[in-house]
Amino acid sequence: MTIRSLLRPTALVAVMAVGLPVLASGAVMRHLKLVRTVPAADAVLAASPEKITIELSEAVELTGAKLTLAKQGGAPIALGALRREPTAPKVLRADVTTVLDAGGYVVSWRTMSKDGHVVKGTFGFRVGAAK
Repeated sequence: MTIRSLLRPTALVAVMAVGLPVLASGAVMRHLKLVRTVPAADAVLAASPEKITIELSEAVELTGAKLTLAKQGGAPIALGALRREPTAPKVLRADVTTVLDAGGYVVSWRTMSKDGHVVKGTFGFRVGAAK
């Protein structure tokens, strides 16, 4: 055996010891993210929306998921039951059960990714003319 033949396996082990955690961290670093909302964030709608929808980057669990709507600076507004779209497991929606008056609204959402991280956010929209 030469020194060169002994160093090759050692170098390979060193590369794997450093490289594998770096490669694996790519999967670990991916977290659930908001992809799209309906109404779109900061949209100005001519009429009250029929539903609030959020699309996320991966399938979501309903356990612990929450979607709330409130008039800007006001009390929460009741929504229909939160549900996952049967044909789109990345999409959560709730029906808007009352006609919204003109003004600004804030949607808050919260869900949990499969790795157990709580992910949440807010977005707003307006009904009626822009201010």
